[in-house]
Amino acid sequence: MSNVTEQSHLPKDPKQWVKDLEAIWKAHDGDAASKGYTDDAVLHWGANQVQSGDALRERPGKWFSFATDLQIDKKYIAHTNDCIVTTWDSKYTDPDTGKTVFERGIEYFYFREGLVCEQHAWQSSWNAGDDVDETQFSTA
Repeated sequence: MSNVTEQSHLPKDPKQWVKDLEAIWKAHDGDAASKGYTDDAVLHWGANQVQSGDALRERPGKWFSFATDLQIDKKYIAHTNDCIVTTWDSKYTDPDTGKTVFERGIEYFYFREGLVCEQHAWQSSWNAGDDVDETQFSTA
């Protein structure tokens, strides 16, 4: 048995960190949402899409400008010594189509010395009224 304790890179209270993150997103606070990343942080999502630097920090503000009526709930799932996993459910009106869009997603955040250094996100989106039959499946 080892007496070595792995160093934690997480914020002091991971569950509270998720609650605070949720509050920032509920408030549509782009400035607060852009903080908490290391200078070299990177976001991975979608079809091999990657963002870092200024583009990563500007992303939340741009999203809040697009989805002006965004309603979102985030949920703490788990954590390790350097990673926090969350899920979210959201709803907003697409300004281009006027349709209500629902999203469900999962993301994980890797931390270095209390700051996010890497984020991965996956989501599923659908429009209100879409025929979403649980017996269907997609290979796309």
